[in-house]
Order: sequence, then C-alpha cells, then structure tokens
Amino acid sequence: MYLFLMFCLLAYLTGSIPTGKIVARLKGVDIQKVGTKNIGSSNVYLNLGKKMALLVLIGDMGKAFLIVTFAAEYFSLGQTMFIGLCLIIGNLKSLFLNFSGGKGVATSLGIFLATEPIALLFLGILWILGLLFKKYILWSGIGAIFLIPYQYSGYGEGIAVISAFFIILFMLLKHNENIKWARVEQEAS
Repeated sequence: MYLFLMFCLLAYLTGSIPTGKIVARLKGVDIQKVGTKNIGSSNVYLNLGKKMALLVLIGDMGKAFLIVTFAAEYFSLGQTMFIGLCLIIGNLKSLFLNFSGGKGVATSLGIFLATEPIALLFLGILWILGLLFKKYILWSGIGAIFLIPYQYSGYGEGIAVISAFFIILFMLLKHNENIKWARVEQEAS
C-alpha cells in the first residue's frame, strides 16, 4: 500500500511538471500570457511553431507513458490506471502553477498508449471525426467518455474503467470553452 501511495504522489508531481511552460520559457516566452494562455502543445504550436510544440507533446506524452509503464510492472491494471488518473490531475492542477495547468490531452495519450493502445486508436478516430464534421465535435467527445472506458471493461477491474472514465471526463471538462463554441456553431448551422 505504501508503494502504491508513493507512486500516486510521484505521478501527481510528474504530471504537474509544466512541460509547455518550461519549453516556452527557454524561448523567452511566458506561454500563459500569449494565445490561448494554455500550457499545452496547441498553444505552443500557435506561438512558437512546430518544433517547440512537438517537444511539448513528446514531453507530456512521454512522462505519462514512462510513469504508467513503470507502474504496470508493480501494480494491477486498475491500480495503474488510478496512478494515470493522478498524472492527469497533476497536469490539470499543477502544484508548480498554483493549481492551474494544461488540458490533459497529451498526458492522457501517454496513459492510453501505455495501458491500452486500442483505446488510443479509438480516441484518435473520434478526434479525426470531430475535426472532419465540426458540427459533431461535441458528440465525438461524449462518445469518448463511453468508448474509452469500455476498452478497459474486459479486464475485470472496475477501478480501471472508472479511472479511464474520469481521465476522459476531466479532459473534456477542461475543454468546456471549446464545447460551448461547438454547441453555438452547431445551433447556428
């Protein structure tokens, strides 16, 4: 139990590392004061270009992948997914940014890549469909809430399903402004 709690704390602290803020600072930019003011790779892309955005994406995805892969060596899938949930919470509510943070996209991609790559494939398909059919982007996010956790249901560990659900839910809640915009766009068309 002690080891599990230590992993949860390590995951939260690792998730809290603001990769986008660090990369942007190396270029002399406070990423929280430009563009969307978000620390994620999208805002870094818009303000600093592809190379810097790729560094942020790889950094956020990589740290999640490494922690979750390492945790999977010691814990059940359910416990590992809970550790992944701690990573997401760290990304969204960073200790190093006064409990503000990113939107959890790259971090969740790293978690799903490490635990259930098929879930990552479903997430990618839903994202592409959302981009192609903008008026359905809200539904693609809602679909992810149900489809991604379902991928974990075959393992017989309810905590894995619940953790996957909350990872997706927290990520969608951080995209609340985007969802409001999509709803307005859908009503306008």
